[in-house]
Amino acid sequence: MEGERPTDPVLGEDDDRYWRLALAVVLTATLVRLVFAGLLPLFPDETYYWEWSRRPAPSYYDHPPGIAAVIAFGTALFGDTRMGVRFGAVLLGLVGSVAGIALTRRLGGGKSALVAALALAVMPLAAAGLLLATPDAPLLAALAVATWALIRAVEKEPGTMADIGWWCVTGLALGAAMLSKYTAVLLPAGVALGFALDPRLRRRLLTPGPWIGVGLGLAAFSPVIMWNAQMGWPSFAFQLEHGFGGAASEAGLVSRLLGGLNREFDYLGGQLGLVSPILFVLIAVVVGRALRNGLRGEGDSRGTVLGGIALAVFGTFALSALRRHVEPNWPAPAYVAGVVLLGAGWKSASGRWLRWGLWLGAVLVVGIYIQALVPALPIDARRDPIAQAHGWDSLALVTNDARAELRSAGCPAVWVATNRYQEASELGFHLPDRPAVFSLNVRRRSNQYAIWPGFEETATAGDCLVFVDIDDGWARQIVRDLEGRFSSTVEIGPTQRRRGRGVTADYRLWAFTDWTGEPLTPGP
Repeated sequence: MEGERPTDPVLGEDDDRYWRLALAVVLTATLVRLVFAGLLPLFPDETYYWEWSRRPAPSYYDHPPGIAAVIAFGTALFGDTRMGVRFGAVLLGLVGSVAGIALTRRLGGGKSALVAALALAVMPLAAAGLLLATPDAPLLAALAVATWALIRAVEKEPGTMADIGWWCVTGLALGAAMLSKYTAVLLPAGVALGFALDPRLRRRLLTPGPWIGVGLGLAAFSPVIMWNAQMGWPSFAFQLEHGFGGAASEAGLVSRLLGGLNREFDYLGGQLGLVSPILFVLIAVVVGRALRNGLRGEGDSRGTVLGGIALAVFGTFALSALRRHVEPNWPAPAYVAGVVLLGAGWKSASGRWLRWGLWLGAVLVVGIYIQALVPALPIDARRDPIAQAHGWDSLALVTNDARAELRSAGCPAVWVATNRYQEASELGFHLPDRPAVFSLNVRRRSNQYAIWPGFEETATAGDCLVFVDIDDGWARQIVRDLEGRFSSTVEIGPTQRRRGRGVTADYRLWAFTDWTGEPLTPGP
């Protein structure tokens, strides 16, 4: 009967013992992430979301408010520190992992839960994604809980109070996921796909439970909808363009085809890297088997639901890659269901390949953690993703010295501005008084800084400004546009962000004194 954990008399499986081992693996992986959370400097996206946490709102330009609330929780406990920013994300990683292995145990027993726990521990996607303070942390945790409750609902007789009760839990967890990231909408799409594929599940689409769950999820998500409506739908428009907009540079048919093919290969390569090649293939195999069995009306119908979720998420971003570059972490929700199916179906996979996959994943994760601590690999710092978190404290030190000189020269107030949210948020975090730093966003994609009050709305005539930007020709154009709005301009000089001996980026600073009060309207 579905819902009962199977036993394995051949292996003499001790379900409780394997379950305790699975929990130990998850807890150990969480403790490792917690240590690295305090050791590694914050990435620009993390400090950007930290800025959100300082200005609570129903939603934000890029994402719903979930990550801001998670960071606010952590900083309330540990202050504005690396640990404070990341603590909530690491804790949610633990919650999501426990929900995932609990579901796997329900489908396959304690040993299956152990396989899933080991897979989660050695996936680069989990090693980094459950460590960093990004929307993926609350998204994956909420989706794992929602999927666990969903399977409990599928096990019940349709229309009963138990069935509706579990659908309510599923809906509330879905709401939490949608408050974290818009891709949560792919969960109900995947459930509908799984139900439609399996003849044993189709009638469930006509029962009230799934629709009650969706209704609760939308109710929880309604503040985000209302905020977007009031602001002119900026977040929805940005995400649709970000995920599905066409590549403007590809004019001809051949160029579009070649560009789409290249992006598909990039998409697949990103998944192989973040999941590890062998585990990715094994997950694809078990997902395909679950969907095939569902179409035939064979096997465990719960597997069809999980397969539908994985296919809906992965397939959506595969289609998106035909038009735009897809970030490797975007399909992460697919692996919530995929890892559960891998754990539950481990007996049908080659034991040798599974062991090799786990060992390869472990090697990759260890390599990532070593590279995060010391630049062991010969990678140019400008191209090293990990190096993008380094050198911000030194840039903040130079910026603060420039502020101090302007104050000593008699400026009534000294503000700091940049041209990208990355510099604005990192300086906001690393400057000693953690001031509001402005981002002009000239020829940059719009972001939350365009919604918050800018320099013009905050400063008064006579104030001074320190402008910090990447040292390039466009920065100098911005400076030329700004010069007419101030009495004087002084170029402070070049500086750099570094990781060890490697240069991550070149910067230049300018000091503007005595703002005239004219709008800052740089040229197009």
